[in-house]
Amino acid sequence: MNVAYVEMIGGAAGDMLLAAFLDAGADRAELERALRGVVADGWTFAPRRVVKRGIAATYAALVVPGEDGDAEHHHHPHDAAHGHRHAHGPRRTLADVLAIVERSALSPRQRERAVAIYRRLGEAEARVHGVDIDAIHFHEIGQVDAILDVAATCVALDLLEIDELRVSPFPIGNGWIRMQHGLYPNPPPATADLLRGWPTRPVDVDGELVTTTAAAILTTLATPGARPAMVPERIGYGAGTSDFSIPNVTRVTVGTRAAVSADVSDVVILEANIDDMLPQHYELAMERLFAAGALDVWLTPITMKKGRPAITLSAIAVPSDEDAVARAMLHETTTIGVRVRTERRRVLERTVTTVATQYGPVRVKAVAGNGRGRARAEYDDLLRIARERALPLPEVARVVDAAIQRDSEK
Repeated sequence: MNVAYVEMIGGAAGDMLLAAFLDAGADRAELERALRGVVADGWTFAPRRVVKRGIAATYAALVVPGEDGDAEHHHHPHDAAHGHRHAHGPRRTLADVLAIVERSALSPRQRERAVAIYRRLGEAEARVHGVDIDAIHFHEIGQVDAILDVAATCVALDLLEIDELRVSPFPIGNGWIRMQHGLYPNPPPATADLLRGWPTRPVDVDGELVTTTAAAILTTLATPGARPAMVPERIGYGAGTSDFSIPNVTRVTVGTRAAVSADVSDVVILEANIDDMLPQHYELAMERLFAAGALDVWLTPITMKKGRPAITLSAIAVPSDEDAVARAMLHETTTIGVRVRTERRRVLERTVTTVATQYGPVRVKAVAGNGRGRARAEYDDLLRIARERALPLPEVARVVDAAIQRDSEK
């Protein structure tokens, strides 16, 4: 399995991601050919080498005359303090952008990913502005350069044969951002919405470190987390244009996953036999055991002395969480004692990716081992879709499983 890890050392923008993948070895001619299949002409592409704080990097130099080249192209000298952005190109609706993508010459998977990115972006904009998604008019992020940046990442992942994309915490700078409607706090509202649930880190730099386009791309296609266990093979640096106290670059490390093996570790099993607690009260008790750090919680029906029916409440946790889970079990149930024992477990390494579906992106958990692999959609995502669209859960699962199968065959 090939994996790529995106580190936002100085932030990320759509063109910085494009440049980083180029620097990591994506074929420039093949990439430009694919982008010409999205928008045939009216733009130039002349990547060049630059140096940012002593780091040699690639600058994408994708320019669309007639549109403000600064719009989503990250950290320009005139806006380094406040991240000023102005848009002079056409205002496109989500339908306009999706039509450009759908009639493009991108591969089916590339189109699916690009559509998923813009749908996620449209949903964020709709929430921020309190309007229906069909009423959203994209400004900076509807310009041709942003559309090409989105497509470029989707194409580069295929050119580099990347199976899994991981991303570091998102850096957040200081100051204010000047956009189409005025000054906004950093990060601007749509970016802030896209980053809900994703790790972020403060950086003492005045300026917009992560653009809305980059946030949409990475939160749709990547999964958060620390650097994965991998064998690095290629490293690429994509440059912005401003100079800060930190290198204004995005780094992409491409490599292969280490051989999958069962990870061995110690865990604690906590149990209590309970015969005097109302069945309805177990739901909250289990919820709070998970909140205390339990890895799994389950109930087993048992028969106690004098033929009395009862329940064994069991939980598994890492040793460092033993005290918290035991206290929760004692506090949230009627038991007066908890048994604890140590066991060893072997687990296969699990990865979390996303798959594009007709309902939008869905998280997928995948494990591999013993020459076999399996993938399963995240249940919480299926449940959310079923509730939002008033659909039967089995129907949502069938459609998503089909999308996972198609993705695995590409």
